[in-house]
Amino acid sequence: MSSKKNKLVSIKLNFVLNALRVLSTALITLFTMPYLNRILGAENVGKVEYVYTIINYFVLFSSIGIPMYGIREVSKARDDSKKLYTLVSELLIILFATTIISYALIFGILIHLGFLSSYKSLIFIMSFLVILNNIGAEWYFQGLENQKFITIRNVVVRSLVFGLIFILVKTSSDYETYAILFVIMLFGANVINFIIIGKKIISNKIQIRSLNLKKHIKPIFAIFAATISVNIYLQLDNFLIGIISGDRYVAYYTIANKLIRFVISFITIVGAVMLPRLSYLFLNDRTKYNNLLRKSFDLMMLLAIPSSIYFFIFSQEIIMFMGGEEFIAANLTMKILSPLCIIVSFAYFFGFLILYPQEKERIYTVATIASAFLSVLLNYFAITNFQQNGAAVVALLAEGLAILIMFYFIKKEYNFSEFFNYNFFKIILINVIVMIITIFGKKMITFGGNNFEWISFSLFFAFSYFLILLILKEKNTIEVLKQVKLKIGAIQNKE
Repeated sequence: MSSKKNKLVSIKLNFVLNALRVLSTALITLFTMPYLNRILGAENVGKVEYVYTIINYFVLFSSIGIPMYGIREVSKARDDSKKLYTLVSELLIILFATTIISYALIFGILIHLGFLSSYKSLIFIMSFLVILNNIGAEWYFQGLENQKFITIRNVVVRSLVFGLIFILVKTSSDYETYAILFVIMLFGANVINFIIIGKKIISNKIQIRSLNLKKHIKPIFAIFAATISVNIYLQLDNFLIGIISGDRYVAYYTIANKLIRFVISFITIVGAVMLPRLSYLFLNDRTKYNNLLRKSFDLMMLLAIPSSIYFFIFSQEIIMFMGGEEFIAANLTMKILSPLCIIVSFAYFFGFLILYPQEKERIYTVATIASAFLSVLLNYFAITNFQQNGAAVVALLAEGLAILIMFYFIKKEYNFSEFFNYNFFKIILINVIVMIITIFGKKMITFGGNNFEWISFSLFFAFSYFLILLILKEKNTIEVLKQVKLKIGAIQNKE
């Protein structure tokens, strides 16, 4: 019994730690984006985001699926120290080779392309994302379900970057300084990870002759194909908007897309925390696996549905606060992209929580390749005619296609009435009630300033949602409330 309780605590702690990491990035974005958008302007913000889009392809190429593969394999080998650090050594060597290839491509080809000549300094600065991402090996810590250290390290570094942005970025010409700080914020602290892992490998005396790189090639490339396909339709839109419409439209798309993707990253924390445990339980306890899977689905929907509604209702207020009048063209873009919170949560659930633990990543790969193909097929026409709004529509279609393909294969093995049950439809009903109340409230009641109205109605939205969850006795909310009461009671008894 105690063992089970310890595992439960581990999941809760890892969820909190993951949330804290994402929250640190989100808060920095929330508080710096309005400042940066006004100081740098849409043109220079667009330049940084455009180059980040390009370099991110090299980050993805060089990691070749190891982040997801590593989490799963580390979780399997964590009880055998020798096996674990042999695995880690093998994956780091593969990453070393792909990092060299990536830099050869960046400096040998990309930097000499004529239409990118004006971005050379930004390309050089942001190319550090490649090596810093790979040496961080966060998949190692996630696979061990031990994330306390990397969370503390990330929060400290990001807090430092937060202060430096306001100190160092003062004029529109400081966009390269911002790019440096952006790199540090994302992966600068990964150097510490590498030192810690290196010491572990040395202390376990891993011999080079005992390594077997070949056995990893097939599975990581299957995952890599899926990962790169996903990011084709995640990043292609920014790339094409920059080429076809210009940096300004990249900024419009980015301000809407980035905020929504940040919220999605909070929602998928549920999956990131559950994946190592689901991989372990799928091999050892199918009953617990299915129970945890159902709970994961409910938790993701509890967060995803209200998030989509919130972005749709408050898009104009959010854009005005984050960018001002210069970015008002992003209002419609955010409304179009708002369903992504729900759509991506479904894709993440099918792909990472069902298929990955069962080593059926090929289905996910097929789905994402089909989506990438659709994105490539439609994006040029959509962006040429409708700029960033066309790209937003294509993003929804691409994600939706991936869900349909995965659902087609998964439904043969799963009874989805266990997921789309009474409690799921109760969550939908609650969200519809909150949406109607909020929309009518906004029309009927007005306050002083726009920001005050937005904050007031945002708090009202959150409070109404939680209150109706309690009134209609949503299963997971009631369960959390009971646990809180038990803990408060235990504390009082100790006193």
